[in-house]
Amino acid sequence: MKKFDVQPQKVKIPERVIAARLGFKGVGKIPQEFVAIFEDVYELAMKIANPKAIVKDYEVLSRDEKGIEIENLKITGKLALSQLGQSVEISAMLVTLGHKFDDEILNSHENGDELRSFMLDSIGSELVEFTARYVDGMLREEKDTKNLKGSARISPGYVDLPLKLNLWFAKEMGSELEVLCDEESFIFVPRKTISAFIGWSK
Repeated sequence: MKKFDVQPQKVKIPERVIAARLGFKGVGKIPQEFVAIFEDVYELAMKIANPKAIVKDYEVLSRDEKGIEIENLKITGKLALSQLGQSVEISAMLVTLGHKFDDEILNSHENGDELRSFMLDSIGSELVEFTARYVDGMLREEKDTKNLKGSARISPGYVDLPLKLNLWFAKEMGSELEVLCDEESFIFVPRKTISAFIGWSK
């Protein structure tokens, strides 16, 4: 098991991506009238975010027409078979920004500052995703030295990969990051948390 502590300033998010998340699709940048508040909220996001990731590698034990079996889990569905089906090893990844980020979003909402809350929420969604990409990139560099080729990174809730797999991620790695998963909605707490699998083939 590997733990990554990522400085948020190292995670580069293209402005066009955040602009689209905020609803400014097709513009490519933050409109001038929103720049001042956006820069203020982005600076706050960099201060309160505490990006961390846990990655655990699993040997593929078996595979059949229904899915791929690793220790304590069978990953089923068409997406898993298409992306992980040839893997000899699978990395499970859990990434979070921490509880403070969620708290600040809620505080802004409770104080009636909906725009600030919305912007912080949007920045957080992209920040946790791009943190996952950052860690993904480091893993690929490491595995490349072992002549292993990586699949696409796939997450519970995509296509037919069951969202309830988040319960497994929380059980396997959540204690290391103080991450829990709601047993009914399968949503992580903190909310700015994502999980994923990457398969490695020869």
